[in-house]
Amino acid sequence: MEPVRILPVVCVLALLFCAGCADQSKPAPAATPSPIVPVITTTVPTTVVTTTPPLPTTPARDTRYPDALPLKAAFTFGKNTSWTSEASITRIWIKDTYRWYNPAELQYDTRIAPAGKTFLFVFLAMVNRGRERAPLPPYGNVYVISGNDLISPYALHPLPKGTKDSIDSTPRIARIAEIEYSRKVYSSELVEDYGYSHGQKLAYINPGESNAVEGYIIYEVPASIRPENTFVTISLPDQSKPVWVLG
Repeated sequence: MEPVRILPVVCVLALLFCAGCADQSKPAPAATPSPIVPVITTTVPTTVVTTTPPLPTTPARDTRYPDALPLKAAFTFGKNTSWTSEASITRIWIKDTYRWYNPAELQYDTRIAPAGKTFLFVFLAMVNRGRERAPLPPYGNVYVISGNDLISPYALHPLPKGTKDSIDSTPRIARIAEIEYSRKVYSSELVEDYGYSHGQKLAYINPGESNAVEGYIIYEVPASIRPENTFVTISLPDQSKPVWVLG
């Protein structure tokens, strides 16, 4: 009767073994995915700064001389005399350097304006419309007016000089290379320093256009010069003082 007792035990063990195998054959539960949190990117707008350059300021026109004559306009002096004459500013030339013939060294040298300065060449003409010779306004009677400054002729420019032995000797003339072949208004002669004819200093204006006294005077002026705000005045023999505006 012993084999009958063992049989139930074997059956129970077999059932337990089968149950274990059944549990292991079942698939593992699927993992629950973690929620995806969206990444929010904030873009900071770029601020564009536009800089407007300041507009250049134009100096106001100088109105101190409302009756100033324009270039080439003639002013009559010596009225009611036998030597009635005309003065005029014919043209100007502005340059911060120029080349001049140095008669002492027989070569051309370059003249350079100092910092903040430039050179102004003023060309003028005197014509005697009368019958007798007229007194010539001297070189030093012609001034440039720039702002509040009354500017005299450039002192470093050498004027023509003859020898001490004879006033008729050939003078030493400091010619300006850039304008030495420019012509006069009333004749075909070449321009030269005002108040001189072929290097000889003049004191009078003889009657007639062919005897007109023409020439240039050099001034050292501010580099900021504006012709419309720059003037020339001449002290004339009859005490008049006309003014010309250069632009």
